[in-house]
Amino acid sequence: MREIWWEKHRPSSADGVIGQEVIMSEISAILSGEAPMQNYIFHSKEAGTGKTTVARLIADTLGYTLHQFNASSKRQRGIEFVEEDISPMSRTGQNETIFLLDEADRITPHAQDALKGVIEDSNAYFILTVNDLSKVTPYLKSRCQVRTFEPIDDDLALARLANIASQEGAEVTETDLRSIVTRHTGDLRNAIGALQTLAHLPPEQREAFTLSLQVDEVDAEQFLRLTMLEKSLDEAVCLLTGRPRDAIRSVFRYAVSNPARQAAKMQVIEAAIEAERDLIEGVDESMVLHNFTRMLCE
Repeated sequence: MREIWWEKHRPSSADGVIGQEVIMSEISAILSGEAPMQNYIFHSKEAGTGKTTVARLIADTLGYTLHQFNASSKRQRGIEFVEEDISPMSRTGQNETIFLLDEADRITPHAQDALKGVIEDSNAYFILTVNDLSKVTPYLKSRCQVRTFEPIDDDLALARLANIASQEGAEVTETDLRSIVTRHTGDLRNAIGALQTLAHLPPEQREAFTLSLQVDEVDAEQFLRLTMLEKSLDEAVCLLTGRPRDAIRSVFRYAVSNPARQAAKMQVIEAAIEAERDLIEGVDESMVLHNFTRMLCE
């Protein structure tokens, strides 16, 4: 059975983690003993940004015992799991232990309240990974340091894919790699998965696979006409189909690469930056799209 590439090429040192320089500066200080370990909430709107990788890297480097759970399982998101499984394990008196709770934003509010108490009374450390920070209670946030992982930059992702392809002896073109990166913007894990799929396809099937990765572009010209000239918010929002980040970036790319008034370009840039920040912070995607459109209608 072939090994999954995103697992095989998971970074084994802090230097191998890309796109998270600010966070890794802090984590490196912990790994070198210059700073104390703490309880963390690792947040990112996008998947595949390195949250779980960094948590596992901390445990491996410090030599801590790691207990990993995933709240996508119905059993591991309720209060019974916290009280009957996590709580007894956390009171064993072992300091060098990390509980990694992936997708912790799926844990029920009652279970989060119970988990807050468990963290307070535990000698172990907790790392929670979440994609929707708004679903984490303020009380649980207050017991952890919240760190936001940025979507992986396209150029960094392209370089990592090229490196993996070289190590694996995969015959892929730069065009193939760019198609993968564009389709999986910000999500390095899924990009590596797509690379592995492409590398193992017969040559006659690769072109069809690459074409399937192409992202449908928003009609940015019409969108900008509806917002900036006609001030038609409802009609314009309907054009933002597909993934919100992809749609917003399509409008941004069109606006900055075409002749237009400087003030109009600045307005698009400002709206796109605010939308990116909101998506990272976990604001509802529909709200982000409407606010992006509203800012361009003003």
